[in-house]
Amino acid sequence: MTTDRPRARPDTIRPFRSADLAGAVAANEAIGWRHRGALFEFYAARDDSALFVAERDGEIVGTAGATVFPGTTPTGWVHGIVVRPERQRTGLGARLTGTAIAWLRARSAGAVLLLATDAGRPVYERLGFVGGGRYGLFPWPPGTEPGMTVGPMRELHRPGVRALDREATGEDRGGLIDTLADRGWVAARGADVAGFHLACPWGGGPTIARDAVTGLALLRLSSSVQRVASRGVGVPEANAVAVAYLAELGIAAERYVTRMWLGTPPPWRADMIFGVFNFGVA
Repeated sequence: MTTDRPRARPDTIRPFRSADLAGAVAANEAIGWRHRGALFEFYAARDDSALFVAERDGEIVGTAGATVFPGTTPTGWVHGIVVRPERQRTGLGARLTGTAIAWLRARSAGAVLLLATDAGRPVYERLGFVGGGRYGLFPWPPGTEPGMTVGPMRELHRPGVRALDREATGEDRGGLIDTLADRGWVAARGADVAGFHLACPWGGGPTIARDAVTGLALLRLSSSVQRVASRGVGVPEANAVAVAYLAELGIAAERYVTRMWLGTPPPWRADMIFGVFNFGVA
């Protein structure tokens, strides 16, 4: 006579609640992702974003996020897919990703994008994601004078900043830009914006520029305006000018992530991107 063992209950995936903050941060720290508290608080307060947690026996064992950008065909990003080491290789990462995708699809997202670590890429490929260009995570270059006039972002700059960002990314990220504008720096002549950097509350931030001279100046500036410890700056491998500049300083990428998507991705200009929001969201 044999007795069937009871099946282990699957981890419960549900929306993030404010009481989950400490557990979500702990789950991220368990895989080496630190200083994430401000990031969770930021996205939890937004209507264009959603956070999810996986719970097992009262413990947060995984997290996921999603952000949708408006447009004729909205685009969506999956971010912050984390599974505690003891729950990896159980299919939980795929379930968290699927939950984020479903939230984005319910909001009419056409393309769904993410940045995949080498470990996570096979999971996303099984879900149908296609891989494209890579981003390198580089240590910050030395902060020096940018060599041009750069000042705080003002209200008059915002239309130009949004337009420049849309040209570089192919997406309308204006809602995030407006929220972070008080942390913004702009290279401009009057209202004519040549480039900008936003210093995110959790470290890092996007750096977008129309030309390489402006982009490199803002890249140098961005290292000196970080308010919290940050893991480094994310630069597309296809931005040859930025990568070569960092190489001249003896700075090499510590690791890479791959841009991946479902559907048709928006057109983007890697040569205009000198830094991403961070590896939580591009």
